Amino acid sequence: MAGQIKFQNVNYVYHEDSPDAHQALKDINLTLTEGSFTAIIGHTGSGKSTLIQHINALIKPTSGEVSVGDYVITHKTTNKNLRPLRQKVGMVFQFPEKQIFEETVIKDIMFGPLNYGATEAEAKQAALNAMDLVGLPQQYQDQSPIDLSGGQMRRVAIAGVLAMNPSILILDEPTAGLDPRGHADIMALVARLHDEMGITIILVTHQMDDVVQYAEQVVVMSHGEITKQGSPQDIFADLKWVRQMQLTLPTSAEFAEQLKLAGFPLPSRPLTLTDLTNAILTELGANHG
Repeated sequence: MAGQIKFQNVNYVYHEDSPDAHQALKDINLTLTEGSFTAIIGHTGSGKSTLIQHINALIKPTSGEVSVGDYVITHKTTNKNLRPLRQKVGMVFQFPEKQIFEETVIKDIMFGPLNYGATEAEAKQAALNAMDLVGLPQQYQDQSPIDLSGGQMRRVAIAGVLAMNPSILILDEPTAGLDPRGHADIMALVARLHDEMGITIILVTHQMDDVVQYAEQVVVMSHGEITKQGSPQDIFADLKWVRQMQLTLPTSAEFAEQLKLAGFPLPSRPLTLTDLTNAILTELGANHG
């Protein structure tokens, strides 16, 4: 297993020593425990994508260090010894199906294991196992990926990462562009990978309903800094602060605020649909008791 992830005094500057220099991360200190489910949220340009790309050393700190288990990444780290780390840290980028390039589903999923030294037979078995994990029937293996639906193509892309058997999975807006059914299916898959396989999940998202339904901890970023971290309940407790951070409320919390404005205040701010339903039923019971 890859172990815990730790950022220590990490700064990152794009185009350092040039007139276009821009500091994207400022003194980041963050620890993510092994097996946790963390959501990273914040407005566009807040530094979320820059942060996650440090975890498998796609980019390296300008100063400070990132540790992933026994691996330590600094500005001096070379790519030579990063292959084992990148095999353990799987990353699913936004619209990952745009990176699908092989002529069949099975070949695309096999690409990663083959690239890391697996035999043809080992790579095919890893690919079939990954297809099973993401719920893609094996009869799809010889189809062209471009003949699949958007949700199925997303599953192929995720299967390509899972075929590497990562212990950390980073997902950058994994449901972007999907219809509600596709969105629900992908998030259910992510939750299963975490709950049943113990994979550490790091989710970058603008979907606050996903944050409160799935994440154990939330990291809020703004202008390259971590402004707050805690449980979903901690993050959404201060309505004024949430709006200052240009964040939206989860649907249930927003509905509860509308009820409050209509003269039906609830004793707490429900974050999920279950919480909202229970709060309304409790309030109705109290008023008719």
